[in-house]
Amino acid sequence: MATSNISNQAQQSLDALLSKIGAKKLSDAQAASGPKTTLGQEDFLKLMTAQISNQDPFQPQSNTEMIAQMAQFSTVTGIQQLNKTMSSVQSEIAQNRIATAASFVGRTVLVPGSVALADSTGSISGAVDLPSAATSLSVQISRLTGELVKTIDLGSNPSGLVGFSWDGKNAKGEPINDNSYTVKAIMTSGSTQSAAATEVYGPITEASIPRGTEPQTFTVEGVGKINLTDIKSIKF
Repeated sequence: MATSNISNQAQQSLDALLSKIGAKKLSDAQAASGPKTTLGQEDFLKLMTAQISNQDPFQPQSNTEMIAQMAQFSTVTGIQQLNKTMSSVQSEIAQNRIATAASFVGRTVLVPGSVALADSTGSISGAVDLPSAATSLSVQISRLTGELVKTIDLGSNPSGLVGFSWDGKNAKGEPINDNSYTVKAIMTSGSTQSAAATEVYGPITEASIPRGTEPQTFTVEGVGKINLTDIKSIKF
């Protein structure tokens, strides 16, 4: 049985060519380890040789077609490597999301809501989210029973967040000492009066661990579950 020998120089040239298109030569240990799941240098060489040997001599494959097939082999190899890299990146992102979520627990954040929690001094603070400029703006603060205890006049303001605060004391300067209050904002634009959305501060008591494309959510005391994108400000 006749055998063919390839010179060292020819083998080196072939190795360099196949390396450029992503075909790697299997080691003897890899070749003997069992069934293969990927194409190596020898496999690609056999396929290419078989294709050349069995083509119609009167209609031989053009160089362009041969290069295109070699490029396809390189593309498949590159995609496989990209998939492995992306899996590794996804794992790293998942770990970072857990660490980020944990770092929010215990922080006081400004989120949409109408129930404001009093701090250690009995005071509350928050903001009004104006959709447009207002010629006048006021915030009404009431006890949870519905009793109005304070009205804050914030005057005229452009659109956006307008902050407010209250020391938790009545008109006589006496502390009311409630744990929470409801807040309501009334804005006036020209001759039109309407309610405006309010934002309140509250501590984050729980953070979810999202999976895949799920949104990051938190539980804020006095407000409930909110999305990460709902947070307007963070107190440190």
